[in-house]
Formats: sequence, C-alpha cells, structure tokens
Amino acid sequence: MRIYRVTVGHEGGETRVLKVPSKTDVQAGDAAMTQMKPGEAILSIEETDDPYQEVDTPPPGTQTHPDQIV
Repeated sequence: MRIYRVTVGHEGGETRVLKVPSKTDVQAGDAAMTQMKPGEAILSIEETDDPYQEVDTPPPGTQTHPDQIV
C-alpha cells in the first residue's frame, strides 16, 4: 500500500490536500472521492513518502467488492 497526496478543490479557487492509502494513483482518486465536497474536482494526485502513514481516508475497495480492501 502506498500513500498518495490528492489535491482537491475548485480550479483557481480554494484547494485542500487529502492523504489516502492506495495501491495505484487511480484508486487513490477513488478513495479521495469519499471525502470530497459537492463541486470539488481532483486537481492532482502525487505519491508521497510518508514515514508516519497518517491518512484521511480508508483504502478503496475494488469494483467487484467496493466494501472490501484487497
């Protein structure tokens, strides 16, 4: 599991960063969506080296088992 920094917000407006665990950057976007507010978009996804592994969301599930971490 890797840790990703997902920047969300309104382009040209207010932004915020969510730290999410995920196997891929695409799945990191899926995990971040659970914490996004209406009207927000994903602006960037970057893998980070977080020694403390502090995150804002649980890992995403899979398409066939969205409630299970695989």
